Amino acid sequence: MKINVNIDSNLRIRNVFEPPIRIDFDNEDVTLRDVLLKLKNMYPYLRFIEKGEMGDDLRHLYLNGENHFNFSEGLNRKVSEDDTVHVEAYLDPLAGG
Repeated sequence: MKINVNIDSNLRIRNVFEPPIRIDFDNEDVTLRDVLLKLKNMYPYLRFIEKGEMGDDLRHLYLNGENHFNFSEGLNRKVSEDDTVHVEAYLDPLAGG
């Protein structure tokens, strides 16, 4: 199953992190939480998910244009083939000293 993932982020790393991303899953039983976990494994420097909830680097999460907070299941909402998950990630600038 393929899911489109669009990530808006203030971070871009050439040839490493260049959204948008298309993610393949081996099974058909995929949730928004699974998408965030896969992103976390692909890009461990971004906090997509922490302790099973949205991570600190996420501002918004949408499924086919609808905010995930609108779903009674929250991150347990099922995702179907060719759905689009939109993630807004923002990293605070690093301060030097």
